[in-house]
Amino acid sequence: MVSDSLGRYAFVDVPPGPQHLTIQRIGYAPRTLHALVPGEGRLQINIAVHPVPIQLTTIVVRSTVAVRGVESGDSTSLPERGISMAAVRNDPLLAEPDGLLGLGGGEVVASPETPSGVHVRGGASDQTQYLLDGIPVFSPYHAAGTFSAWNPDALERLQVSSASPSPDFPDALSGTVSAVTRAPGSVTRMQGGMSTTQARMALDGPLGRSGAGYLLSFRTGFPAVLAPRHEASYLKGDTHDLIAKVAATALGGSLRFLLYDAGNSIVSTAAARGTDGRPLRNSFTWSSRSLGAQWALRTGTAVVRLQTWTASSDAEAIWIVGVPLGMTGERHDEGVLAVVEQSGAGSSTNAGLRIERSHTNYRVAPGDSGGPTLDLRGRTPVATIFLQHEGSLGSRLATHVALSAASAAGALHLNLQTQVRWQLSDVLELSGTYARSHQFSQSLRNSESVVGNIFPADLYVGAGAYGVPVARNDRGVLAADYRPLPGLRLGAQGYLSHSTGLLLVAPQTDQPFATDGFATGSGTAPGFSLDAALSGARYGLLARYGWQRVRVKHADSSYTPGYGTNQLLELGGIVFPTATSSVRLGLTGGLGRHATGITGAFEWEACNLLDRGCEFSGDPQTTGAIGAVRLPAYLRLDLSVRKHWHLNLGGRDVTLAFFGTMTNLLGRHNVLTIATDPVTGRRTAIEMRPRAPLVIGLDWRF
Repeated sequence: MVSDSLGRYAFVDVPPGPQHLTIQRIGYAPRTLHALVPGEGRLQINIAVHPVPIQLTTIVVRSTVAVRGVESGDSTSLPERGISMAAVRNDPLLAEPDGLLGLGGGEVVASPETPSGVHVRGGASDQTQYLLDGIPVFSPYHAAGTFSAWNPDALERLQVSSASPSPDFPDALSGTVSAVTRAPGSVTRMQGGMSTTQARMALDGPLGRSGAGYLLSFRTGFPAVLAPRHEASYLKGDTHDLIAKVAATALGGSLRFLLYDAGNSIVSTAAARGTDGRPLRNSFTWSSRSLGAQWALRTGTAVVRLQTWTASSDAEAIWIVGVPLGMTGERHDEGVLAVVEQSGAGSSTNAGLRIERSHTNYRVAPGDSGGPTLDLRGRTPVATIFLQHEGSLGSRLATHVALSAASAAGALHLNLQTQVRWQLSDVLELSGTYARSHQFSQSLRNSESVVGNIFPADLYVGAGAYGVPVARNDRGVLAADYRPLPGLRLGAQGYLSHSTGLLLVAPQTDQPFATDGFATGSGTAPGFSLDAALSGARYGLLARYGWQRVRVKHADSSYTPGYGTNQLLELGGIVFPTATSSVRLGLTGGLGRHATGITGAFEWEACNLLDRGCEFSGDPQTTGAIGAVRLPAYLRLDLSVRKHWHLNLGGRDVTLAFFGTMTNLLGRHNVLTIATDPVTGRRTAIEMRPRAPLVIGLDWRF
């Protein structure tokens, strides 16, 4: 029945007498009336209905799970790598969020379980440089359960630039890892966590009403939180890191101050004993501090950026091998950077000047003598001018060319980066890159020593004195980036890297750091990597494969370093069975592993909850030919679970989560290295992490 314009309608031919009248309409409460219809005439009834809310069926809207490579808004194209902290937190291969480890896979390698640095395209760990909001940072590593010395709660995104790095980055052979800290919010926010390895906190918010904001984060590690008190083989000590940032507007532009500080103190027990019968302790301490300011001004299509910083690192070690050896290493840099960037239609041009002054001191002396066995002091000023241009050649081709000239160590060093990108279709991009780079300081830590598992600090010495060379690297990269569907990405790349002027410690000493000199040599690293990432509303899948053949040459011999595993495989997945829970499974494998054998007393247990911590004792020294020990294949399967809840406290939504990881589910006996008894000649495999709980903890956000 249809009503008229006033909403009236009529029933005809209704029998006289009592009748029931029911009115129903969507969004209103129903009404039922009793009407007495007369025998003749018309009965008029006016009815009012009352609106009532209707509960609709719940509609759940989910974005795809953030995993590296298929994040929304991620424009990073292969061969470079980028990752947001949201993807780091979803990485199925990580027991806890770790920005540096989140970049791993393929051509970016970190040793499993106890990494001593990040290796890019076959380079040593000291050939990778680090930036935090554009400020240089040295040795951003912890040990004994935690690797990255950057609190994940303070970070927003990380990227590794290797194929075609920006010329305004610090000088580095392999590449640069740069991290961006979280932008301060308009309201005060806090997030943090506590686990069996660490406790962390990050706080950000506004400063007054001027638009300024702040970020403050602090973290401390627990190397011996569960260790038995009376067993001296367990690692003891502490680790911490601090990030403080203030962002404001000044002189018509944006101004930012950053302070970074990290410290580590690790103590283990040597096999030797003192005159009082107590065990002598090996000890390792290292710290890193950076302070910088950046001012940027946008005027039309141009951006002017000025930056200044000071960055330093300090390391000390007491190593007991017969008599104690004392080592100290220091680096202190100051620098300024001025950049002008001009952007136009589909192109941009940067020009700038970078001036740095680096001071390095390295000293080793035995405990029973006042005379050092090695004393190197370097002063390395570096002045660099650079020019780079990005533009398009038609609708499908884009180019990137950068030239720089650095005056250092008494000579002029020319760097070149060039890249061509071909957008073959809307879903497929091909690229080719060539880059030449130089590095003016290198590390005197012995990367072949197992001590690097607990002492990953870089021990820098500057080029230009005492025979320290300027290192040079030439590399070419071909890459394909294929994104056929939303949430699916496939990538492949091949590369060839060649370095000269490398400072080598392993051929000169069997100790964990240089004691009386060093050798020089060269290195080559051909390789390729394959990547796949798939993301849906309730799942994320990752697959990474890398092949490389790293060879280091010196004099008339060559070797494969311990970080030069021939084949690397990573498979992982995260599933959300409910909106508040997740399950992760991660598989890590390695074939063609090499190590340098050790001799001397050595006790080792990788960090895990079953063994109640991390064990390292004795005075292991390398023995035999470098890299001559061929280790069996590495394989580890880990399972992680996470569950979070939402609470309303003081009108704020608080997220509280519980997580835990079970490692090495297959119970495989993976091998760290081979130890040889100096008396009997017996060879013993030093095993890595057992099947055990690895970490449990809580985190929160509000």
